[in-house]
Amino acid sequence: MLLRIKSAVPVIFILTLAVTATPAHSEISFSSTELSLLQRFGPWPVSTPPDPGNELSGKVWAEHLGRRLFHDTDLSAERNLSCASCHRESQKFTDGLALAQGRKRHVRNTQGLLDSGLQRWFGWDGGTDSLWSAAMRPLLSDIEMGNSIDSLARRLRGKTYFVQSLEESGKGEKIETIPDEDLVVLAAKAIAAYNRTLVSGRTAFDQFRDHLNRGYAADQSDYPEAAQRGLKLFLGEANCHLCHFGPNFSNAEFHDTGRPFFTGVGQVDGGRYEGIKRVRKDRYNLLGPYSHNPAADATRKVETVTLGQVNFGQWRTPSLRNLRYTAPYTHDGSLKTLRDVVDFYADIDPARLHSKGESILKPLDMTEQDRQDLVRFLESLSE
Repeated sequence: MLLRIKSAVPVIFILTLAVTATPAHSEISFSSTELSLLQRFGPWPVSTPPDPGNELSGKVWAEHLGRRLFHDTDLSAERNLSCASCHRESQKFTDGLALAQGRKRHVRNTQGLLDSGLQRWFGWDGGTDSLWSAAMRPLLSDIEMGNSIDSLARRLRGKTYFVQSLEESGKGEKIETIPDEDLVVLAAKAIAAYNRTLVSGRTAFDQFRDHLNRGYAADQSDYPEAAQRGLKLFLGEANCHLCHFGPNFSNAEFHDTGRPFFTGVGQVDGGRYEGIKRVRKDRYNLLGPYSHNPAADATRKVETVTLGQVNFGQWRTPSLRNLRYTAPYTHDGSLKTLRDVVDFYADIDPARLHSKGESILKPLDMTEQDRQDLVRFLESLSE
């Protein structure tokens, strides 16, 4: 027995050495400049402002009504498409397709609806200026749901849940006297009220950012080192933060990053250039007759937006939250993976940038490890 105990001693000693020799989690340090920048990326979630011009915004009954309308296929011409057909909750309100498929194939990728209430303009081109006008557009678009005002109003009048909701709210005491267009606008505003409630949850990044902001350095071990290195690239030499800024990782503006705007032989999608023209003449913009008491600063953006050649080929900066679920990427869905996105910007050819493109875009001297780390960081922005 003694011999067996003695023989076990060196074994235990060796095992102890092996355990204590295991390297501890190496802490990655962030400079005061980086920490200051990080404060601007939170806290999360943030409060969503009211939808300008929408008197139903923030009303619980309208949010419930909007959710039912969002899933109702009767809103489309052939009764086979709903808003949820392209904005699937399981995919963070995108559809997983390169190009959206409504009644016809679209030339653009479906944008997600999460956190859309934080934007100033809506759609890849900013062709609408409020959530409710953005909800009107697909209802009447021949490419998307293809309905008409009179047909849609007739169907809405026949929906018990819609009529009851309006009557109980005091909006529809005499629903038969409400003009068709007013009724359809109310439906769109209810859908927008629901869309405004769609907010991303917290992520590993949000937890890490909050810990750093409070000086809890010990909690860095909960956030992967690769993601931390990617974050430093994001804030540093990669310059991603210059456009993807703030808690929603979007400056809500438009940029020409050299992505193609040809959609076929002789066919061009002008992006923001076309969007500005569209929003100016949109009957449902914030300056129009269906906008309900919008704040002055909300209408000012429509009054003062300028159109120029520089806007050609610009696209709205998307949020980077929940990217794990929203592939493929960019306005035309041509980048299939996050690695494809990172490689595109790291290896960008300045000679291929449009003449009015972003001057900050330059090739980056990024190693294979750098690229992997940046992808890990982007993935950490998902729930």
